[in-house]
Amino acid sequence: MNTRILLTTALVALLTSAPGCSLKPQNLRIAPEVVKAVQAPIGGGKSVGLRVSDSRADKKLGEVGDPDRKMVDVRMDADPSPVIYERLKQAMIGLGFSVEPYNDTMDRTLDIKIVNLQLKSIKKPLTFETVLRAQVGARAVNSNAHYDRQFNVKTRKDGVAPSYEKESTMLVNTAMTQVLEDLLADEELFALLAR
Repeated sequence: MNTRILLTTALVALLTSAPGCSLKPQNLRIAPEVVKAVQAPIGGGKSVGLRVSDSRADKKLGEVGDPDRKMVDVRMDADPSPVIYERLKQAMIGLGFSVEPYNDTMDRTLDIKIVNLQLKSIKKPLTFETVLRAQVGARAVNSNAHYDRQFNVKTRKDGVAPSYEKESTMLVNTAMTQVLEDLLADEELFALLAR
């Protein structure tokens, strides 16, 4: 009798929780962690014009689901540039730079572009494979000298379920944090701006 009650309770709990776990289209928001930068005053108070832009043609990041059953879109419709601008600005101030909004007439500038951001979580025979790619381009200019570099992060994980919105958001923010930390660790880029 107790076994039957336990089985019935478990079945009811499973049926009531299943609709909450169904796949729905995802719209993610970028909020990377406060970027860690070496707190060394290499900038010497020099003024840098900073610009961050999202150059992706499509705001769709990818899809999540089972190709044989249901796939849903993963998007990032809100412009992530203002949030990333603020994170970079604070980190650059910690490096001793004075940061201003980008202007074409400035001698010393840092132009950051989100080039690519993709997230796919696809059902494979025994697991869900989730792959995230992030690519950010940076161009530092100081008078006639310039420095260009692409920063890339790729993560892959397997799981028993697809990547739901909360996990997708965490993956994207972790990747963007890593990209920004790699950018801030680029000594050649900041040495050019500090000249």
